[in-house]
Amino acid sequence: MIFGWDSSDIKQFEDGWIHYASAYRSEPDVDVNDLNCTLPAIVEFPNFMRRKSWISAVVCFFLSMYLFVFLAIVCDDYLVPAMERLCYTLRMTYDVAGATFLAAATSAPELFVNFVGTFVTSGDIGVGTVVGSSVFNILVIAAVCGILSQPVKVGWWPVTRDTIWYLVAIAALTITLLDSQVMWYEALTLFLLYFVYLILLILDRRIQNLVRKEHIESELLNEDPLTREEDPLKGFRDHVCTKPEPGSNICKWIWWAIKYPAELLLACTVPSARSIFFLSMLMAVVWISVISYMLTWFLTVVGHNLSIPDSIMGLTVLAAGTSVPEVASSYIVSKKGYGSMAICNAIGSNTFDIFVCLGLPWLMKSLIVQHEIEIDSTALTITTAMLVGTAFVLYVCLLANRFWLGKVVGWICLASYVAFLIVACTLEMLLAATNNCDLEEVGFV
Repeated sequence: MIFGWDSSDIKQFEDGWIHYASAYRSEPDVDVNDLNCTLPAIVEFPNFMRRKSWISAVVCFFLSMYLFVFLAIVCDDYLVPAMERLCYTLRMTYDVAGATFLAAATSAPELFVNFVGTFVTSGDIGVGTVVGSSVFNILVIAAVCGILSQPVKVGWWPVTRDTIWYLVAIAALTITLLDSQVMWYEALTLFLLYFVYLILLILDRRIQNLVRKEHIESELLNEDPLTREEDPLKGFRDHVCTKPEPGSNICKWIWWAIKYPAELLLACTVPSARSIFFLSMLMAVVWISVISYMLTWFLTVVGHNLSIPDSIMGLTVLAAGTSVPEVASSYIVSKKGYGSMAICNAIGSNTFDIFVCLGLPWLMKSLIVQHEIEIDSTALTITTAMLVGTAFVLYVCLLANRFWLGKVVGWICLASYVAFLIVACTLEMLLAATNNCDLEEVGFV
């Protein structure tokens, strides 16, 4: 039994796996198909805090705020330092590392959500997650890095390269979903395209030497992170024993007291990047997945208590919840001056989401059930337009600003994201006519 449901709540038929609503409650006699209303998104989470209560909303809100702090510590003290050591060991440029390892690490929550959506809830949550998080990834990451950090130069080559591959991924996804069915060979094509992308990234420096007259390796790490004097890597004692200097003001002591439980827990469960950096990166990914799931759950509880429609929550809060790792890691590396790594992380995460987070679960399920997967593609045109539009806005802004990521690009991307939210939320409120279930009446609390 996991989170209140077990395998007996999922029945197998000739055409695949059918998931019942009884998987989320103790009484296994109610089928989703028997209900004449739509269940809210909160039933996708453990059977806890479903009954509306202002206490639950307040508690979940403050827990969410603390999880943001927790996630920032994971990225700043473990994930990014481990990535620096990986870049130095493999002699990788920062843009390639951002588009591969960092993108895959920060996209772990989306991969987890898509596996659940494909094998458990049997819904279209995977495509929805990709759309919502993709728009958030590109526009908000550029806005945060541009506005909050110093202007940084971004290489035109890596941004152009990853934007082209992102458009290829969007085209492949569109072709796959044209007939509202995903065949095993279509899912395999999506998954294999990612390996083609990786091979080209491995050969990126050779390709640049062939097509560019001047090849500048400005973001190739030449200094060992273990021996550098500026911004040294932290060890276990640094995480556990560091305190504010004597005479510090009360605000620093309060902030240290707030962060210390998270610092201590992480220090005891994640190896320092000074030791086994690959294990440090792996454990950081595990923590990122757990935190993102908890964050999405708590924010869903807040939205449920405030009676915010699920469609609006999906476009705003839940999309942000699964994309926080990308924002935190990109902001941290942009502060260090690695602008290409930050932008390539944003675009590369979206490419990873389409090729791997959608392709791999679809491939595994189609091979297991020996049947095509049905996907609702009625909004495919709007979906494609949104994904292409975000890539177009970011690239044109960087091109117009001569590939400097600064406040101008940041504010334009932020304004574009706000405009997207206004239009999308307005359309949802005007066009959606969803009859939501009362969880108490149908016995889901």
